[in-house]
Amino acid sequence: TLPGRGLSRAQESPGAAPAIPASKLLGVWQGTTLASCSVSLLPDRCNAQQKVSITVVAGEAGKPSGFYKCAYGTQNCLHLNESGKVVEATSTGDRISIRVIMPDGLSYMFSGRLTGDTVNGGYTCYNGGAPLERGNWRARRVY
Repeated sequence: TLPGRGLSRAQESPGAAPAIPASKLLGVWQGTTLASCSVSLLPDRCNAQQKVSITVVAGEAGKPSGFYKCAYGTQNCLHLNESGKVVEATSTGDRISIRVIMPDGLSYMFSGRLTGDTVNGGYTCYNGGAPLERGNWRARRVY
């Protein structure tokens, strides 16, 4: 470690990959999803809207983690999954991506473009590795 700094030389090296800017990812993101009618494999989910909240916190070794909550909008949450676990969160420039795993094995990938504390983008729900549902995702960091 470098004296008085608590950093190793490897952490200080100019060639090291930059850390994920915490300010872009961490927080409570509240918003809605809206299932696309043309892409969803489930016809009864056409225009299904849910209220979603994604909480991203700094996890072990600085890797983002957190949890996901879903609530009824115009339909029940897909497969009645009302909670999940954030397993990955990344940012590049003004884009963020958050991956969530549900208790039944479904996974969601949320991504979008940041403007201040607002994100506009989309989501895809996967069953196994196959897309099950896609749609729009809009959220705002409230905390």
